[in-house]
Amino acid sequence: MKKILGLAVGILLSFATIAQSGVTFMDANEGYDKTTAQTFHFSFPSKITVEQINSNAAFYTSYFTVTATPVGETINVDIKLVEDNEMSRRVISRFFVSLEVQDIIVNGAYVKVPDFMTTYIML
Repeated sequence: MKKILGLAVGILLSFATIAQSGVTFMDANEGYDKTTAQTFHFSFPSKITVEQINSNAAFYTSYFTVTATPVGETINVDIKLVEDNEMSRRVISRFFVSLEVQDIIVNGAYVKVPDFMTTYIML
């Protein structure tokens, strides 16, 4: 009985993990060049609201602007740098932390925010 119950709990946790959608980086393609990119496009899950995104983005207007547009079950988020410098790019990670984003999906793979920042945003 314990084995069956344990198996059932494991299956439910698996479905819960699969059902959670995360933040997806939309720019990851062959032509993407982080050194010239000044606008970054993401798809956020609806569990993070437009109001939360805009409220948290308001703290970083000196570094970047955020445009959040609901599209069906997701929210398209564009982050545009005010000035293309190292600090503006670094502060993007604070924005993700403020929204409690731990992983970003890049081409189907989950990448931790610090690794994502190093690979796709930081110069």
